[in-house]
Amino acid sequence: MKGQTMKFRIIAAATTGAMAALAVSPALAASAAGAAAPRTFGTTVSGTCDTATGEWIADWAITNQSDTGALLIVTGSTPSDHRINSLPSVAGGATEHALQRIPGDSAGAHLQYIAVWTDFPGGSYQSTTDFTAPQPCVAA
Repeated sequence: MKGQTMKFRIIAAATTGAMAALAVSPALAASAAGAAAPRTFGTTVSGTCDTATGEWIADWAITNQSDTGALLIVTGSTPSDHRINSLPSVAGGATEHALQRIPGDSAGAHLQYIAVWTDFPGGSYQSTTDFTAPQPCVAA
């Protein structure tokens, strides 16, 4: 019977320790996340009229303002028949460009994406940016 009691105490102690670790780990993760620098992206867009084709070329400059690489997932892009389907991954502190050709008579374009950092626990950031064409772009 004494052996049974000892096994029970060992199992009870291990279970209690595991439960305590599980209870503390979310607090540790939250404090570590709070101490980290905020992770953001900067997105700018400029447009150039291509007079050879009569199309606007929207140049989306996407800057990762953290020190960790991130993957980008397009969640919205207009005009729908000239949408951006994918974006490049962006290394920490780097800027990548995505070019979008849109009709010259379009009012502009819209890009929305989610950045997901590649480290653990990572995190994510949502960005939305619009390009407004200043006037129609016509072929020369």
